Amino acid sequence: MAYDSEGRLVEFRKFPTLKTRRLLLRRMTMDDDEFYLKHFSDPTIVQLSAYEAPADIEAARQELRDYCVDIFTRNEGIRWGVCLREDLELIGTCGFYKWVKHARHAEIGYDLAPEFRRKGIMKEALTAVLDYLFQMVRLKRVQALMDPANIASINLVKSLGFKKEGILRENTYFRGRFIDDIVYSILASEWKLR
Repeated sequence: MAYDSEGRLVEFRKFPTLKTRRLLLRRMTMDDDEFYLKHFSDPTIVQLSAYEAPADIEAARQELRDYCVDIFTRNEGIRWGVCLREDLELIGTCGFYKWVKHARHAEIGYDLAPEFRRKGIMKEALTAVLDYLFQMVRLKRVQALMDPANIASINLVKSLGFKKEGILRENTYFRGRFIDDIVYSILASEWKLR
């Protein structure tokens, strides 16, 4: 990794694979296109992300390239593929984007296949990601935006120490209607104290 004179990360040199007790967070590749199509076509992921499913495998490949593969090569963030260490099959994704390097903040996003929810998996994954973001990327602030109806996601970020900042009223347009987004954030100084 390369840092500037003020200690801000400015360039990744190698993709950071993260490991936890149960999980491996790995680099996503274009070989993950079938997972991407199936995963991001799940109705609950579509509804709660307010982002339509890829129309077909070609659309899935383009989104995979844009949001998961090239984000790292462009030095704009990271999207990890989340796998159970026991079988290495992808079960979700998580990462950071909207990275403002000079201000040292970014936004996180995450998703998990329905059959793996409510098992502490995403909390375990995000704990590793936040450790990485605050220690290695040296961020000062991380935020998450979510649909107010996504109670599980709200409870997840609150359990990680995020604080509610407010509501971005009618911030997202999806399927013919405007939707509010709730903003939660955590500071590096708060993460250290948890």
